[in-house]
Amino acid sequence: MGSVDRFRALPTIQVPNTAQDNIRFSTDAENNKRTERHLLRVTGQVDITGAGAALRNRGSILAALGDIGFSDGGVDKVVLDARLARFIAEAMSPSALPATRLAGVGIQAATQLAETVPLWLASPRSLNPDETKYVEINKQLQQKVFITPIRQITRLSSGGGLVGTITNVNATVESVYDEMIGIAPVLTVYTSQVIQDVSGANTQLKVDLRGSRYTRGIAIQQDTDQGEVSDIINNLVLRGDKGSIIGDRGIPFRDLVEHSQEEYGGAVTAALGYLFIDFQRYGRLTTLLSPYQDSNIRLELDVQPSVGNTGSKVRVAKWDYERTAVTAEPMPFTI
Repeated sequence: MGSVDRFRALPTIQVPNTAQDNIRFSTDAENNKRTERHLLRVTGQVDITGAGAALRNRGSILAALGDIGFSDGGVDKVVLDARLARFIAEAMSPSALPATRLAGVGIQAATQLAETVPLWLASPRSLNPDETKYVEINKQLQQKVFITPIRQITRLSSGGGLVGTITNVNATVESVYDEMIGIAPVLTVYTSQVIQDVSGANTQLKVDLRGSRYTRGIAIQQDTDQGEVSDIINNLVLRGDKGSIIGDRGIPFRDLVEHSQEEYGGAVTAALGYLFIDFQRYGRLTTLLSPYQDSNIRLELDVQPSVGNTGSKVRVAKWDYERTAVTAEPMPFTI
């Protein structure tokens, strides 16, 4: 039964209403497991006593969080903006994921919001996910799943005479794992993000994506102080010194977003400010983007600040895998 995938509930992450924002709250994950992913269901309550004028971040409770992620022994292995993590989940999902979101910005009491978001450790849609499931190197170190609250009502609404609160933010967490810990994965996850400010119009804004790891995918989010938008990036090129992967001549960002629905079953076009670029489209790890193919990978973006908003930025998540350190066996395939 060791190879059977199992589900186990971890202690709920509870954020006290009196707690400070912008600090991490976590639950302990379990050691001695070969983990595929951690499943989060984030809930919260919205009360509005002074009506706003417009929804922000599609009314998602995930806007009440900053980064979420997974760490091992105090070292971050996955760190993602909660909304960006949800978008990646949509890209990997065969159908749209469930969510209970804020439907309007009028006066209301005790409106309950909820949304699911997985933290992938294994590479989904793989022919053999076991090759990338997570097994910790040091069994004595503590693994954690964390969220970072930002419970500002302006993350969900703006304008008008807005007055309100976000309270009772919690996250239930389940782990999906098997017990084949004696079989080390070939590759181990390392997901990080880069934030590039957009202070003015720029036809060649460069986002440096260089690294020493294999890249499963790149997820792009257009964001502002007021929330997600879709009017920052006009065109996109993804290139290295040896040639272009997307473009050469810039491709309209919206074209790439709308065509992505042809490959992904989730609601990937529900927010036009997001894009996922997949380097494992057909399930084979051999197609991951290798740093040995080109060591100077970068995005070149045609951008301008979002109209009517402040703090425009492009957030890029780089979903990487690195060679598992304890594995002495040679790579069973070539990337």
